[in-house]
Amino acid sequence: MSKNRIEIIKIKLKDLDAFARVALTDPAFSDITPISRIRARSQTKNPHGAPNDLALIVALYDNRCVGYHGLLPGLLKNINGYSKIYWLVTFYLNTAFRGKGYGKRLVIEIQQTNVDLVTTGISASAEGVYKSTGFKQLGELPYYQLRPESIHFLDTFLQDLKSTEKQFKSKAVQQLSEELKPAAAQQAQMVSFQRDIDTINWMIRNPWIVSMQEDQRDAENYYFSTVRDLFKFVPLEIFATDENTRKGFLVLSISRKKNKTTIKILDNFFYDPQDSYIVGYFAIKFAKEYLADIIEYPAGYGNYFRNHTGLKRLEKRKKRLYLFCPRSNDSPLASLSGEIQLNYCDSDTAFT
Repeated sequence: MSKNRIEIIKIKLKDLDAFARVALTDPAFSDITPISRIRARSQTKNPHGAPNDLALIVALYDNRCVGYHGLLPGLLKNINGYSKIYWLVTFYLNTAFRGKGYGKRLVIEIQQTNVDLVTTGISASAEGVYKSTGFKQLGELPYYQLRPESIHFLDTFLQDLKSTEKQFKSKAVQQLSEELKPAAAQQAQMVSFQRDIDTINWMIRNPWIVSMQEDQRDAENYYFSTVRDLFKFVPLEIFATDENTRKGFLVLSISRKKNKTTIKILDNFFYDPQDSYIVGYFAIKFAKEYLADIIEYPAGYGNYFRNHTGLKRLEKRKKRLYLFCPRSNDSPLASLSGEIQLNYCDSDTAFT
């Protein structure tokens, strides 16, 4: 295989949806489709994206797609404001082309755009490619999985928390209220990757994965998930018992694939940190309702579940690697790399 026969195509955010539509019927993408329609439509609505942002890079060999790499625009928040970063997502290469430098070429093409790059949630092979092109470790984010042994365990837990229901009121919503914007801004005062109400609502309104019954014709040879037996977000606004005073909000996701159901704790904020127990309560409540096999949550909720269940043996600690490649030694990403507080919902994690 000659690298000279590789053609690189770069797709801007403003052209992404049209490209995804054409790719459904273009013979060049009959074996490997570089993006699904549902993801393309969603990404074009990214509140941190600009029309001319690079969104996707595709490798063709003899006019057949053999690999691709996606980019997701985001923001790095610091005390002086915001700076643009790009998450590296959806990295895929045909197995016959791996280990021959083609993946490295895709990454180098992205690096030549001279922007701040970050990635997380990657495979071991992708990690090797990134490190070979100069990416360094930004950090590791711990998180946990709790695997209830039976529905009886969840029943017992909820019985213990029965009085909890009387301490607040909840409201299921289609999207989070604009009134919560100051709360999210307060949450993000630290140096972190921006996760504001607009970002959360973009995710809720424009998912990348749908339930089987909602499926419409989309890419058939796209490596990353677009359909599951069940997938939905559960956004909840929490109030005091007077039903007017806001306490905060939380978002969960429920996913079922191959008879395995996972509940994930995603974005949440409470004006009074002592109210954060409400998140754990709803995670258990929905785990019981959907007969969940796994409850996945940020490390900050580890003590909550351990203290209330007393079953530490059911909990498994996991971690997620972050790599970064700043555009220069004095770019905001480079300058702030040692101060960034990582978040479970960073990158495209919450979408999946």
